[in-house]
Amino acid sequence: MIKTKVLALFLISTSIALSYAEEKTSEELSIPDATATQGQTSKLQSEQQVQSEQTQSSADTSSTESTDLEVVDITLNDESGDDDAPKTYGGVAVVPAAKRPKKPTSEEIAEAEKTQNSKSENYEQKMHDTFKFGIDSEISESIDSLLKNKDKRFVDDIYDLFQVSESSSVKETILKYFTELKDPCLEDYAVEIANDPYDMKNSTVSLVLKYLGAVECKAAAPAVVAILESENESYFDDALTALGSIGGDKEAVFLAEYLDRDDLSNHQKQELMKVLGKLKAVATWDKLRDVVENEDENSYVRMYAAEAIGAMEKTESIDVLIQQFQDTSDPNLRVYIVKGLSYFSTTEVQNVLVQAVRDDYYKVRLEAIEAVKKQKITSAVPYLIYRAKNDKESAVKYATYPVIAMLNTSEGNEYLVSLITDKKSSDTVKSKVAACLLEENNAGTSEIIELARDTLKNDVHKNLRYALGKEFAKYEKSDFASICEEYLSSSDVSTQGTGLDIYAKGRYSSCKDAVQKIADMRDKKGNPKGNAKKAMRILGLTWDEESKTAK
Repeated sequence: MIKTKVLALFLISTSIALSYAEEKTSEELSIPDATATQGQTSKLQSEQQVQSEQTQSSADTSSTESTDLEVVDITLNDESGDDDAPKTYGGVAVVPAAKRPKKPTSEEIAEAEKTQNSKSENYEQKMHDTFKFGIDSEISESIDSLLKNKDKRFVDDIYDLFQVSESSSVKETILKYFTELKDPCLEDYAVEIANDPYDMKNSTVSLVLKYLGAVECKAAAPAVVAILESENESYFDDALTALGSIGGDKEAVFLAEYLDRDDLSNHQKQELMKVLGKLKAVATWDKLRDVVENEDENSYVRMYAAEAIGAMEKTESIDVLIQQFQDTSDPNLRVYIVKGLSYFSTTEVQNVLVQAVRDDYYKVRLEAIEAVKKQKITSAVPYLIYRAKNDKESAVKYATYPVIAMLNTSEGNEYLVSLITDKKSSDTVKSKVAACLLEENNAGTSEIIELARDTLKNDVHKNLRYALGKEFAKYEKSDFASICEEYLSSSDVSTQGTGLDIYAKGRYSSCKDAVQKIADMRDKKGNPKGNAKKAMRILGLTWDEESKTAK
């Protein structure tokens, strides 16, 4: 049934308006014969003309102007629609306004200036010139170097190059660069491509979708959904992954309906499950629960569905997941059930997670250890210590160390320190445990320093010496001043260089003379030798080749 609303909205074309008027002529005006008066004919034509003009005005201005006609309400009842017509959720996305890249912070600039590349002569000018005049390979190498050093000083040069370059490889390289930085400066370009991707290279479209996901460009959601609706398998994975980052409730409903399709491959189902979990699409929970419980379903699809219903954080998932954990003989499914359970911190769930630390399958144990860390379950410490002592899988043993250190219990700290002091412990174990203890800074610092001193006396443990030195160089801590000086005093060039790294971080006043001594080291020709140039850079000195002096 058609309820009246705005006549102009219903009459969507002049032909419909005329047809409507003709019906009114025969049914309502009841003209008896062809000899109607001239006035009646003129009146009918006038009404038709007004209706036609009003329809055109509505289409052109999308607004209702004041007329002599009565404004009436029209709404379409759902029953009048075509129930078989496919629903569409995609569309043309509104292109965001163009914007410049984010400026690097003063801290980021300072860090970039410390890199080895920045010390070379005229480095900044060379980079500017490369982006203005360089060939594709030179540009690619430069951008790779900037990413490696987390150097953001040339973002404007790179952005400007993107705007003028005709090289698809250069554009793709720059897309990767700003994707890595998660900088939204290319959103306008990316959304335009997403709106009409079909004439572009597949590799470019793939990068565009990855970029939109990385910068979380929610404005692009309609275009990304339209790509999925187009059923172009070339873009399926990347479009779906992007939607996981930029989608909302509307996109979740679309994906819920997408689940009902019979033509989805197992791979597509798996990717769909991942995204539904990321979107926390609670509207799909019933369907995903059925998938988890369906033993005839593909194993990997069940796995991702189990994680997804956990990620939705719907409490009903707890009983479903625990029951499946207890019933299933599929170890891979148990891994993903643990992932799903890690979103809940009830006592019941934590008991299951702790018990999962002793699961027969090592990947379940690894996932359970990660869940224990995530939820900071201190009651798991005895289980972790047991696994650290007895697990046949080195990966499991090593995974316990950072979690025990983070949980910071007296029992756990005592055990880790014992590994540092035990002469039977391997150098690999000692270096890993030392790294965990120093990061948490709760215990073991003095024992680790003494261990480093022992390695300085014996080159058999040189690799452990270097590993411990790298850990000392991560933190500014007054306790490290004395061991820093001992590293600097070593005759081994690599050990001495590690000592310079420790000093560069902590700037310990008691070590400055030792650093200066290294900076003054010269060969027979008066040139810096060993770590001299490195020490000079740390002290803010440069080497004048002509005068052969530091300044």
